[in-house]
Amino acid sequence: MKAAVGLIGGYGAVGRAAAAQLAAWGRGPVLIAGRDAARADVVLDLDDGDALAAFCDQVEVTVNCSGPSYRVLDRVARAALAAGSHYVDPGGDDPVHDLLAEVDTVAKTVVLSAGMLPGLTGLLPRALAVGTGAEPTSLTGYVGGRDRFTAVAAADYLASLHNGFGRPNQAWRAGRRSEQALSPLFDVDLPHFPDAAAAHPYLSTEMERLARRLRISDLTFYNVFLGKHLLAALAEPAGDKNDGSDDSIDRLTAAADLDLLGRDPHQRLVFHLDARDGTRAALVLSGHGASELTGATVALAACAVLDGAVPSGVHFAADVLDPLWAVERLRTAAAVQAIEIYETVTAPQDASGFEEGEL
Repeated sequence: MKAAVGLIGGYGAVGRAAAAQLAAWGRGPVLIAGRDAARADVVLDLDDGDALAAFCDQVEVTVNCSGPSYRVLDRVARAALAAGSHYVDPGGDDPVHDLLAEVDTVAKTVVLSAGMLPGLTGLLPRALAVGTGAEPTSLTGYVGGRDRFTAVAAADYLASLHNGFGRPNQAWRAGRRSEQALSPLFDVDLPHFPDAAAAHPYLSTEMERLARRLRISDLTFYNVFLGKHLLAALAEPAGDKNDGSDDSIDRLTAAADLDLLGRDPHQRLVFHLDARDGTRAALVLSGHGASELTGATVALAACAVLDGAVPSGVHFAADVLDPLWAVERLRTAAAVQAIEIYETVTAPQDASGFEEGEL
């Protein structure tokens, strides 16, 4: 009998969180695979194609929590599909989606970008739009907090500053991408964030898809960072110390660690949605670290696939999961502290003036 879920890299930060949440939601058994025999149920090296195929053959849904994504690419996804297993990945993103588009027929389900960002960052605004039922015209998002900055995350972020990945300083204006529309903000107070922050504008392909789907005229999104040491590190000119080198990566990870001393990791996802009828709504998710929230989103996607709620083919999590179902399920996740939804008839200057409502 096949296991419900097989987690590759299931003892890493994201994998542990995903496995624990799947168990809490009663979606076992979960089979853990990885190189460390002491922590894995199945010893697996991704470079061993035969072992990878054999592992995927044992499970209904293969979840890949190993990384980084740019090295793994579509290797695990193709092995899962060949073995007749569904596939869920917290990463993968556009490169894997494009690679799998070359496959003539995908008879199973593939869900990519099932993480916090991207993933929740596209799913939560959809829930807000569907819940209010109004015709949205603009969306503003702030996502971040005080958290660990892993070397991989720091490298990805620094690459974005040099247009290596994503579109920094861009926004969605009048129904299209606007280059260099915004500049980073430093030492600013943001609604629903407890401390002064650095906010870096960023237009991802997920945000572009969201804007088109909701027919939003204007969309603004910021990555938010808290902590004086990280703020100082991020304030360095991009062409100077934040150049993507090992030294610059080490500087960011060390600064984040200093800011986290004596504190628990914390993330906040804040979205404000304006509608054509003059109403305004906001959704605020408060949670633990990015790894924990990503693990919860992975578990969410795996549950949807196991339930048959996602059709066959290759999908992004934010585009294919039911947003209202996702919010209600996330309310019970260990990684989520609270999800608050506010609505007001006339859009106020300060989002904190919203009255709490329900979707």
